[in-house]
Amino acid sequence: MKKTTLVAGAFFAATLILGCQSVPERIPDDLDARQLIQLGQDNYDLHHYEAAKKYFNTVLERCGDDPKHYIEAKYELGHLFLKQKNYEAAYNNFTEIQAIYQNVPMGLPGSYRILCGIELAKIPEEKIKEYEARARQRENAALRDLEEAARKAELQELERQERERAQQEEEERKAAAVANEQEAQEQAAPEPQENAQEKAPESPAQE
Repeated sequence: MKKTTLVAGAFFAATLILGCQSVPERIPDDLDARQLIQLGQDNYDLHHYEAAKKYFNTVLERCGDDPKHYIEAKYELGHLFLKQKNYEAAYNNFTEIQAIYQNVPMGLPGSYRILCGIELAKIPEEKIKEYEARARQRENAALRDLEEAARKAELQELERQERERAQQEEEERKAAAVANEQEAQEQAAPEPQENAQEKAPESPAQE
């Protein structure tokens, strides 16, 4: 752990020296979520916003399956977007976090739910209405797509059933035709020779 901390410290010192070129091309694999968040916050404080985004996004990429780390990185990104007046991106991040809290029953830090409400209040009201309207449009479009997909699936199922029914009828028709042909052949076939001999009249016995 001490070695990893030294690596993180040295890595951050290098970003300070680079100044405007502080966006790292590669982030060490041994940095954990807490260190990545700290590096992102440090770069945010230095107004190295692109570097900060990279650290926060790296948390999402490497640790996004952990809801706590995911929420923290998402919140930090939303806070950064809000600072840059990228209101829509900030709104999307904060409302996504709120949705996670609604769907995950427990185990999440409650502070970020409160902080998201505070940050959303900083976004101009007319922007909020605009984003909400877009969200509703996306939801309605998604619903229409689902309904259309359901209709297509139902139609395809009906067509499949119709094909199977027609195929079954055709097979039954062919089987009946074969059976009728066999019956006709049997009826038209001559009697066996020995049967004919049995029916022939016996000649009178010679005296």
